[in-house]
Amino acid sequence: MKFKNSFILLCFIVILPYKLIGQNQALIDSLKITLQNSGVSEKIDLYNQLAWEYRKSFPDSTIIYSQKAIDLTSNSSEFNEKVVKSLNFKGVGYFYEGQNIKAFEHYQQAKDSALIYGDSLQYGYSLNNIGRLYFNQGNYVSAYNNFFRALEIFENIKDTVSMSYGYKSLAELYQSQNNLEKALEMSLKTAEIRQTFDDPSGIISIYLEIADIYGQMENYNNSLKYFTQAYEVAANINDEANLAIIKLSIAKMNTERGQLAIALTNANEALEFASKAKNVNLIIQVYSLLGKIHYYRNEYNLSKNYFIKVNELATNNDITFEQDAFFYLSQILEKQNKINQAYEYFKQYSDLKEKTENVNTAREIERLEGRLALEAKEIENELLKRNEDTYKQVIQKQKAFNIALTIIIVLIIALLIVLWITADRRRKYNKILQLKNNKIGDQQKKIALQNKEIKAQNEELIIQNKELDHLNNEKDSLLSLVAHDMKAPFHRIKGLTELLRLSGLNEEQSQYVSMIRNNAKHGAYLINDLLDVNAIYTEKEELQKEKIDLKKLLEETASNFVIELTNKQNECKVECESDLIVETDKNYINRILENLVSNAIKFSKLESEIILRAGMNKKNFWIIVKDFGPGFTVEDQTLLFQKFQKLSAKPTGGESSNGLGLAIVKTLVDRLEGKINLETEIGKYSEFSLHFPILEE
Repeated sequence: MKFKNSFILLCFIVILPYKLIGQNQALIDSLKITLQNSGVSEKIDLYNQLAWEYRKSFPDSTIIYSQKAIDLTSNSSEFNEKVVKSLNFKGVGYFYEGQNIKAFEHYQQAKDSALIYGDSLQYGYSLNNIGRLYFNQGNYVSAYNNFFRALEIFENIKDTVSMSYGYKSLAELYQSQNNLEKALEMSLKTAEIRQTFDDPSGIISIYLEIADIYGQMENYNNSLKYFTQAYEVAANINDEANLAIIKLSIAKMNTERGQLAIALTNANEALEFASKAKNVNLIIQVYSLLGKIHYYRNEYNLSKNYFIKVNELATNNDITFEQDAFFYLSQILEKQNKINQAYEYFKQYSDLKEKTENVNTAREIERLEGRLALEAKEIENELLKRNEDTYKQVIQKQKAFNIALTIIIVLIIALLIVLWITADRRRKYNKILQLKNNKIGDQQKKIALQNKEIKAQNEELIIQNKELDHLNNEKDSLLSLVAHDMKAPFHRIKGLTELLRLSGLNEEQSQYVSMIRNNAKHGAYLINDLLDVNAIYTEKEELQKEKIDLKKLLEETASNFVIELTNKQNECKVECESDLIVETDKNYINRILENLVSNAIKFSKLESEIILRAGMNKKNFWIIVKDFGPGFTVEDQTLLFQKFQKLSAKPTGGESSNGLGLAIVKTLVDRLEGKINLETEIGKYSEFSLHFPILEE
């Protein structure tokens, strides 16, 4: 198993960088020369070829050239169908730039355009490209569905080039799921097709992939067989970089099998090829492997020299090898009783290891966010397609209405012409009287029309106001119903996670259960806030006056947040004289304090203070909540008490914030006829002061 995991890692590290080698500059130069004297159709094809060649090294150029092709197709209707490939290539450019949403949008446009123009080949490529997006985001079910549909199309049209891409996509998917038999089947089909092409680099690539799969299956003889075949192809074209990769992979395999003498020979051959190719990345990898081989052979000085060379050549992109070098150097120096030097190297190794883990965590979060964004975009597209027929029907009805309206207007104009002719004849008999009558009549018509329009507008406004009131009531009812229905499942989820935590889970399972519990807790908090907001704005409760001891009120509030304060190592200080009794609505005051203290804890730094202070005089009493967090900007203060507003400061412990707390506070303070003020300084503190009148008997 040790060999299997190490072998997979090596093949990934060794083969991937070479797959990202720059474009074929000679071909690009040739395409640009041909472009100068080409017609529109040929220019579109050349722009697409340039876009494809630039995709890995300069994806921004891919986007530029594919857009030029798109512009040409839009300017010439006879070449509109060529836009499909250009859209696909532009999506590829965004894919290599890491802009997955834009890539998805262009692949979708390419797919829709392919259906319009009947381009089955590009439709298949669109599906395959969308599948790769889902694959990279970890959505393997959607990836498989798109890969499989694409392959069906490629097989139906019997396009062998595209079939090889389809098989290779499925091979990578099966390999990620550890279904090595299916991955091998797909890779062998890809190899069978590529052997018929004059594409040595493609053949080498698939042979290396097959060798990698056999290595994972611990079928070392077949793995070595395909490494050998890849070596023969690379040797025929004098591809020194690939020769170095192959020898390095074989050396690694022999090292893990314990055949150190053979591995040493293979590694030295790999170093010779890598040096000729002047590929620093490969040289670093060979040095690293030579260091390990000499270490396993107990040749510590030789091993140390190679690992020092690794550190001399390594860059931030070679952090894996730099990390391994520090580790083995610490082990070698420890065996040589140079404990201080060994310790220094081990510290450097630990620092790099922590950095690597942090980067991997950030990438995983980014991948999950991208997956959610893609799924949301897919749902949006589905909804748009479902509504498309409805929109078409509405447009047809509108067209019919416009035609009818035009006919009516024409008839009205004709009628007016007839009336005008009649009036003109009558003006001959009594011109002055007719003019006066017409003027009076016109004025009366205008007044009547205006009165009618005003009445109609008023009636329409009344109807609209009633509809708005009805919709608002429905919204409030729906919000309350949904919130109440969702509250119980969140609490059940929290309860189930507590049971799971007591069932003897391993560390990884405990982490997942903890994540579920935290998300359920945050969801429950959001539901409670939504219910509070809905209740506050829809149900105006009567104030329930009762006597409250201010000091006890603050102490009870602080005790309610013991767990949150302990988690962030915060201290909550209560500053209030004893026996200060006020009469007010205790429920409202508690809700106000809970929201303010909760916010203070969320945005406070670790090991900081939160101060609760209270006092009173004859007419009113006051309460202050002060924290030493990031404070509020001027722009924040303008949005402070608005619902669902996310301000510039972020919770310091990863807590959730839904933007409802301060809106609830402001509403409750107003109900108590009180005032709330904020005093703050960016980066230092925030202090909310509440002033309430003392309710009389």
